[in-house]
Amino acid sequence: MAEPKWLKDMNRDEYLKEDFDATGHSRYTVDGIDKNDPDWLDKAAKKVHAAEGDDYVKLDSGLLTVNQINWMLRNTFGELTFVDDNNQFLWYNRPQDPNYKMKAKRVPAQVGDTMAAIHPDVRDVIPNAKKVVHALRTKEGGHDDVYMPVPTGNLKELVLHYYKRVEDEDGNYMGIYEWVQDLYPFVKYFCETTGQKLVVDPDAQTGATYRRNSDPEAQTGASTKAEAEKVEKAAEPAPKPAADTTSSASHHE
Repeated sequence: MAEPKWLKDMNRDEYLKEDFDATGHSRYTVDGIDKNDPDWLDKAAKKVHAAEGDDYVKLDSGLLTVNQINWMLRNTFGELTFVDDNNQFLWYNRPQDPNYKMKAKRVPAQVGDTMAAIHPDVRDVIPNAKKVVHALRTKEGGHDDVYMPVPTGNLKELVLHYYKRVEDEDGNYMGIYEWVQDLYPFVKYFCETTGQKLVVDPDAQTGATYRRNSDPEAQTGASTKAEAEKVEKAAEPAPKPAADTTSSASHHE
């Protein structure tokens, strides 16, 4: 993942203190049940007599049944998850289509798990996850969200992991929700609707590493596609003046 500089510069000793075993106690922690029990959801719901099915839930701006909330969230664009302030994974919007391949895979048996349990202990996965959590818990540098684009080997796909600090009415940290989605369909729709197109900016200060990691044919140097385009254009004869076609012009700045 591509980290912003303020995140890279965080104190490693501090963020590694994040308790990913969730041994603390949140305001809403359900006690007496093993957090990593694959049946945690059913057991915890039974213990607290949770609303379900056609039970009504009064929200701050609406009244819905549990079923309506589930249906709405399962059809929401993108993948959503929620982790509370005790680093316990409590919810994700399970896809409506059972054959849908999630970009950040989750399964029902993981609900209730600790952050340590849902992250593989390989390379820097857990340290990097702790860094994001600690940054949002402490509002590092005034930041309350983190953008993490993930190269996929496809220049027509930009999978974004967006992490947002969740607060109560008094500004207290209550956890993090994560939104995962390929942004390219939005960009494609925008370009098609406005008659614009995407081009490589040879003067850009960012993006070269992403393009290099996402383009199987890219060379080691930065902006190799842009350099190739420069050579091709230099070899082309000057274009003849064209008639004005502003009604369907492809515009970019």
